[in-house]
Amino acid sequence: MDAETPFVCRLDALTPAERVRHAELTARLVSSARRVEALPNGWELSFDDGPDVGSRLVEWMARERRCCPFLDFDIHLGESGEPAVLRLTGTPGVRDFIAVELGLEPIRR
Repeated sequence: MDAETPFVCRLDALTPAERVRHAELTARLVSSARRVEALPNGWELSFDDGPDVGSRLVEWMARERRCCPFLDFDIHLGESGEPAVLRLTGTPGVRDFIAVELGLEPIRR
């Protein structure tokens, strides 16, 4: 990511139907996170392994990167039974931006 890329979501990057689906996925992912940890430059979310966790994360990321091009994404899908991990990172300030946009705060379940 370019250090000059502003923290601005491109709402025009998604169709109205895509925005609805994206909001549904966002709510489901945030509410199902088993662990949410603040990183110096973003957030890490862990999810219990399940039959569709990987596909939901990839679907969410594909839309999120279209509307928020300033974010860096890392998805780790380990062996069966291991938690899936999503890292959202970026330049200084992006952690606070993500926290506000997704309503994140550190949790451990």
